[in-house]
Amino acid sequence: MSEKREPGFDRTLALVLRIGAFAGFFVMVAGVIAAIVVDGAISARLELSGVLIMLFTPLVRVFVAMLLFFRERDWRYGWISAGVLLILVLGSMFGIGER
Repeated sequence: MSEKREPGFDRTLALVLRIGAFAGFFVMVAGVIAAIVVDGAISARLELSGVLIMLFTPLVRVFVAMLLFFRERDWRYGWISAGVLLILVLGSMFGIGER
């Protein structure tokens, strides 16, 4: 790995986080507005969708980082990102039924 990484690398990861945060926020706001106007199951589904978008944003960020590391042929950090992604996915899968 070189000491200086491409500027596009950090910009791409920042874009993923920005898109996820704004998308989740606007979907949740749409759910709140729908609750005020319509008051039905649609508003609850929109709000839940916004929360899920917010929860999946870090997962997508790690996946994109892994792809970018492998594209740069930085095998060490690519495999570390793959391990973190595996831990996040397994934690999500096994943590869904917990109460």
